[in-house]
Amino acid sequence: MSYRERDLVIRGARLHLYEMGDAGPLLILAHGFTDHGLCWLRLAQELAPSARVVMYDARGHGRSDPPPAAYTREELAKDLVALVDAFGGERPIVMGHSLGADTAAWAAALAPERFWAVILEDPPWSAALYARHDAERRARADRERAQVEANRNHGVGELEAFIREHSPHWHEIEWRTWAEAKALMAPEAAEIIASSRAPWETLVPRITCPVLLLTGDNDLGALTTPEAAAEVVRIGRRVQHVHIDGAGHSLRRDQFEAVLRAIQRFLSDLAS
Repeated sequence: MSYRERDLVIRGARLHLYEMGDAGPLLILAHGFTDHGLCWLRLAQELAPSARVVMYDARGHGRSDPPPAAYTREELAKDLVALVDAFGGERPIVMGHSLGADTAAWAAALAPERFWAVILEDPPWSAALYARHDAERRARADRERAQVEANRNHGVGELEAFIREHSPHWHEIEWRTWAEAKALMAPEAAEIIASSRAPWETLVPRITCPVLLLTGDNDLGALTTPEAAAEVVRIGRRVQHVHIDGAGHSLRRDQFEAVLRAIQRFLSDLAS
């Protein structure tokens, strides 16, 4: 299936959208740090026959406007709430990966009445990540910015060759979109790493819609720990947790069929 592209002005910034499908529930996909909207393309192609899928570039990513100097994780969440509102008040299903999962959870906590369901793919939720001090976050943001600048200098072809070598089991769509996203990212977007984050323990109880939490193996690079996942289920109102064996941080890239089945079961339960 082909996708349609357009821009929307959200909270004073131009966000770039990619849309697929014409019928069914509204499904908005929020990508992770250094990715962009089309990094969802393979999954969107599977879901678009029964949903209206919206993939968007967050500020500083893809073809959206760069962020202001003081941009924070909370501003990312407010952008997502405003994007939801731009679709006329229809309650969507929102799926996010990594930073996008954190954004989706924060948005659903800010405006719970606006969301039908939330799917979280390996949000960065663990005690170790939240224990980082300001100086540690600042140092990591500086490293990330340097890497973003280096990626832009390499170009898409070189980046794609790199990811093909390091993740040979990924689908070829994933190689290309991963590389394109890295080449397009604005260096100033790395500042989001230095911003403070709301404890997920305060966000999860405020989410009133059904939640699907997808986690992978920490020894393969997944971020959400088993302890955090168990706590999300305990304090959340309507949380399902599915662990995907053999997946690292990019669950759907590592174990696509298993992730797709989990999402389809969740969506089927919502429909019924």
